[in-house]
Formats: sequence, C-alpha cells, structure tokens
Amino acid sequence: MGRKPREVAATTLDWGLPVLPSGITLIQDGKLFYRGSDVQKLAKTNTLEDLARHLWECGESDPFASVRTSPWNEALLALTRPLPLTERCHVLLSFVDAARVTAWQRDNKTLWQSAAALLRAMTAAAIASQPANEATHHHLATCWGLDAAGADIIRRALVLLADHELNASAFAVRVVASTGASLGACLDAGLSALSGPLHGGMTSLVEILFDEIEGASDAATVVERRLRRGDTLPGFEHPLYPDGDPRAAALLALLPHHEKRQSLVQTMAETTGKLPTIDVALVSVRRELRLPPGAALTLFAIGRTVGWMAHAFEQFREKKLIRPRARYCGPSPQGDEG
Repeated sequence: MGRKPREVAATTLDWGLPVLPSGITLIQDGKLFYRGSDVQKLAKTNTLEDLARHLWECGESDPFASVRTSPWNEALLALTRPLPLTERCHVLLSFVDAARVTAWQRDNKTLWQSAAALLRAMTAAAIASQPANEATHHHLATCWGLDAAGADIIRRALVLLADHELNASAFAVRVVASTGASLGACLDAGLSALSGPLHGGMTSLVEILFDEIEGASDAATVVERRLRRGDTLPGFEHPLYPDGDPRAAALLALLPHHEKRQSLVQTMAETTGKLPTIDVALVSVRRELRLPPGAALTLFAIGRTVGWMAHAFEQFREKKLIRPRARYCGPSPQGDEG
C-alpha cells in the first residue's frame, strides 16, 4: 500500500519528490543537464554569459551587449571591503538600479538587461572591485592575476556552478520571485541561503579539512582521527550523485596532481566509499591557482547568480504565490471554557 498523501508531502522538502515544474536543470543517471544539454560539454566552450543567454531563453537577443554598469562610490567600496562576501554583496547590490526593478506584471524580456547588469555587479561586489564590461571569467582572471590557463579553469567552473535544480538557494529565490518582488530581492534571497554551511558555506569547512591535511604527515591520519572523534568529513558524498559529483570530476581533472589532495580522495573512497563533491573541487581550484581566501564561495555565488535569475524568470511566468502548508505539531488547541 502506498504512503498517504500527507506523509509524502511531509518528505518532499528533504531530498524528496519533485515539488515544482522546471525546464532549467535535470539531474539524471549521475549527469547534469542545462535545458537538455550536458553540462560538462557546455563547460568546454561556453562562457558564463553564453550560458546566461541559454538559461534565460534570450534567443537571438544579447542582454550583455548594451550593459554599462556604473562604478561604485570609492568610499563605499572601501567601507565594504572588510565585510564577509554575503554582507558586502547585499550592501553594494542595493545601489544597483537594476536590483530595484520589480517583476510584477512585466514580461521577462524587459528584465534580461537588468539580470545582465546584476551579474556584472555581483561579480564586482563579490571580489570588492569596480564593475567591468567584459566576460566574467576575464574580469576575475585580471583581478586575480591569472594566466590564460587559469582563466579557462575559472570559466569552466562558473559554467558548472550556474545551476543545480531546486536546491535551497534556488528555492529561496523562487519563493521571493513568486511574490512579484524585484530581481535584487531574489538575488538577496539566493545569496543568503548560499552562505549557510550546509550549502555554499560548506567550502569554508572543506578549507579547514585541507588545512589539517597540509599540516599532517598524510591524509589517512586526518581521516582516521576525524572518524574516531565522530566528526564529519565535509565535501564528500552527494545524495543526488551516488557514483560521484560530475562537476567535481570535471574540475579536478583540470588540475595537476597534488599528492595530499589525491591521498585524501583515495583514502575517503577506500575508507568510507564517499567521493568528492563540487565543494572539494572548488577549494582545490582556489588553492591550486593561489586565489584569495574565500574565493571558492565567491565563484559559487557568481556562477549561481545566472541560475538564480533563470529560476526567478521561470517563477515570474507562473504568476502564482508559493505558499505550502505547515503540518502542525504543537499543543492541541484548547476549546472555550464555560
């Protein structure tokens, strides 16, 4: 006998059954597809802007062609530089005119250029630089002092990160979009959800693990010590990819051999049967390219901005409020006395 509808509904928000229709991303048989195209193939040649046009369904239109983002006030930029990424982006993005464009009763075509401006601004805010009217990976490579090979790794990473179906941040974006709120409000929601340690903030926990391994004689010692303490080993095993995260595999394959990193991956596979996720790959890229601390989350936030905008556009078309019901589990209601 099948489960009762109430029981099914109670588990849909925890890696359960699909709850919203979407034509953006498909995760199937250990592979990831953007609008029917294999992500690993797209990452070989596409820029993040190419992918944005694809996910936003712009057709022949190019919303990036005429985007000119105004520079930040230098005093404001200096004031926000010490802030954590999420807080800095919240502050700076609030000064972008495109962030305040509400979606209510607008056609998505009128919002593409605003989304493009927000991606430019997001890139600049995330690395505390002035906005630049060039491809995102070029802007990052210039600010981080990377050569062509490093820039290409960044390009591929951004494409691989652009969307991941209905994860926590995408769902947060869709809830806000369903109210008809502005694109900036949707982006704020996505950023806030991404910052948590069970989402994009997982990269900071992986950094700590890598620090431990760098300071130890070998990875096996660190893994054994953590397992004995009952500690977690962040960045390994993804519920949607029992045979390994294809995004991680694609990125790690671009990096030169690193003895301790490879030892960690091998030890985890042999000891726990768990394989690296995108978080391990991003931290590996960050360290291999000698990017600033926190750059793994920076790449995550910038790349995912494209997917968040795609989810906002898709939800705008629904013109329907997302409003699930709660399964009440509090004290029983008391009747009137007397």
